[in-house]
Amino acid sequence: MDSYRQLAKSLALTIILAILVAGVGHIYLGFIKRGIVILVIGILLWIVASLHTQYPYMWILTIAYLVWQIIDAYIHYKKLISGQTHSQI
Repeated sequence: MDSYRQLAKSLALTIILAILVAGVGHIYLGFIKRGIVILVIGILLWIVASLHTQYPYMWILTIAYLVWQIIDAYIHYKKLISGQTHSQI
């Protein structure tokens, strides 16, 4: 039961970090390069969208990107707990 709680806490922390800052959930899981790339792309997307896109579309693009990276962090978390190594993912 404790190992299940640890996994649940780790998943919860992964998702919370991914919600707070794009890419940090990946960094927490050990995918540092991927997390940094996601973080940089997220910042650039936000800057470009805010400068060159009308108001509602900027938020749609930003939210879509954030949702994608949260789902991606979740998928990577599931692969890690299934026993796959970083090189296999």
